[in-house]
Amino acid sequence: MRSLFFLVLASLLATISTAQSKQKKFKYGDITAKDFETAVYSIDSSADAVYLFDVGNSFYQEDNNASFNVVYQKHARIRLLKKSSFDLATLELSLHKYGLNEEKLQDLDAATYNIENGKVVVTKLDKNSLFKDKNGSNTTVKFTFPNIKEGSIIEYNYQINTPSPFYVNGWNFQGNFPRLWSQYTVAIPEYYDFVMINQGYLPYAKDTVSMYKRTFHLADRSGAEAARTGSIEGNVLEHTWAIENVPVLKKESYTTTLDNHIAKMEFQLSALRYPNRGIEPYMSNWIDFAKDLMKDEDFAEVLNHDNNWLNDEIKPITASISEDENKAKKIYEYVQNNYSCTDNYALFLSQPLKKTAQLKKGNVADINILLAAMLKNAGFEVHPVLLSTREHGYASETYPIMSKFNYVVVQATKNGKQYILDASDPYTGFNNLPEECYNGTGRVIAEVPLLVNLSPDSLTESKVTTVFMINDNDKIAGSFSTLLGNFESRGIRKKLKATSEEAFFKDIKKAYPMDIEMANAKVDSLKMAEYPLTIKYDIKFNTGDEDILYFNPMLAEAYTENPFKAAERSYPVEMSSCQNETYILNMEIPKGYVVEEMPKSARVMLNEDEGMFEYIIGKTGDRIQLRCKTVIKKATFLPEDYATLRDFFAFIVKKQAEQIVLKKQ
Repeated sequence: MRSLFFLVLASLLATISTAQSKQKKFKYGDITAKDFETAVYSIDSSADAVYLFDVGNSFYQEDNNASFNVVYQKHARIRLLKKSSFDLATLELSLHKYGLNEEKLQDLDAATYNIENGKVVVTKLDKNSLFKDKNGSNTTVKFTFPNIKEGSIIEYNYQINTPSPFYVNGWNFQGNFPRLWSQYTVAIPEYYDFVMINQGYLPYAKDTVSMYKRTFHLADRSGAEAARTGSIEGNVLEHTWAIENVPVLKKESYTTTLDNHIAKMEFQLSALRYPNRGIEPYMSNWIDFAKDLMKDEDFAEVLNHDNNWLNDEIKPITASISEDENKAKKIYEYVQNNYSCTDNYALFLSQPLKKTAQLKKGNVADINILLAAMLKNAGFEVHPVLLSTREHGYASETYPIMSKFNYVVVQATKNGKQYILDASDPYTGFNNLPEECYNGTGRVIAEVPLLVNLSPDSLTESKVTTVFMINDNDKIAGSFSTLLGNFESRGIRKKLKATSEEAFFKDIKKAYPMDIEMANAKVDSLKMAEYPLTIKYDIKFNTGDEDILYFNPMLAEAYTENPFKAAERSYPVEMSSCQNETYILNMEIPKGYVVEEMPKSARVMLNEDEGMFEYIIGKTGDRIQLRCKTVIKKATFLPEDYATLRDFFAFIVKKQAEQIVLKKQ
């Protein structure tokens, strides 16, 4: 993955680097019958649609008030191959307001092209069919291409003028449909430094940089000469990137969000370099950013108050408790069990804390900031922690970009012990977070805004299953017990909130490869979120009267299919934790049978020290013992490790499918 880097004009004045350059030009309306000859595109033979090209351009120009505007131009041509792609024929463009001015849509052209009797027939968009919807300060312009059919080509070209020099459009090279060519050009005057967040795994077919001088006619807004307009010559840095034959990035197992991995770039203004004014930082640093949030009335400012009104709630909870950790647990459990979360993804308070306490509900920020206030009144040092959940994408550790975060938890400290807490989730135990919160790092909002390690690689999800089976007349009877890890326990608690235990165990029964009787089924610690669940039940099944009996010793606990189906993978495997699973079986050989054939023991390593699979089976007297262990020592695997990981799980699936063959005496 390409990393973050600065697009800083001043540092590039002396030298300009030029990478591979592949020239392509596209003229609006330049479509011939030859463009319709291809019915299947080699980039993706099953594609419902293909972008023939997708080209964007952003540059600065002066407006009538001698101020900078940013102009964004887009030109795309798409082949609609199947009806399922017709959604692409409806386009929505969002226009935003900046202060008193709003973005303007200009030079819109759109048309549908079909081939009839060997000739190209053009159906242009009727501009009167544009639909505009105003929502607050934003306006959406919507239109649908006319006369679309399977095989049609649609083309559009437009320009949006943004009345602010501080925003440059990003660009997605990759999307839901393949692109034969995707290109973006950005030209920025030397007065603006941008941080560019550039990600993806595809090589550039074009990557060029050039510098040229340009005369600007801008207002001098400094001091007494604020109204004067003059001319000034400045440098402009122009950078073009293009990727050829861009495939669709398809979601596969163990993926946080594809948005973390698609080839794209985003721009964030970091500093201004206006003439005669020196460098003016625009993007805040983490220290200043955290200070501002600590003073924000909709965030952590409330923690600066005494909040003595909370004592009436806190004292009955902690009155008989002297030990600090138990006191924190009681407050945490009180909030967790008595408050409900109305919005799982929020950064700011939606209401005053007193209202949250009164209503006993609020968003994740309301509930966890209230928890922080209670813990502070109980003598703990508390700080909110910003993080981004797995589906929201990675948050930047380097730059304080608020939109990259979507969740708030609490860090509480006392006497050297530190806890990280989320009382908004009723299924998570003390000093644990929901699975989706482990997505890299969190940022503590304090005078020293340190990082909190929330990497999935720092966690191990453990599971231990034991099965003991004996002869019971003409049947096999057994007891099953499995101790689950925290994440699986949380998942089952959520499931049992929506369904009954009877239905839950009915699903387990269906997973067995034979008909079984189930009795004494129960789930231990269901209402104690701090503890992992234990699932227990007794089973009984008939061996029948067959001469040959096939028995899978893994019962319903085997991997039945490889979670990694794709032959290749261009982005990382992102598990939610490391894994440590142990399955132990001790069974009595059914009466009247002897072992004809038994799987062989095996032990394989994953990349030497990154994992291990062990299958140890043996027979002693009239008993068979199996110990099967799967260990994955890291949660994130890079694309170059994918084939090895896929082969590792393929071996597990094959081995766990092997059966014991029993022959009737």
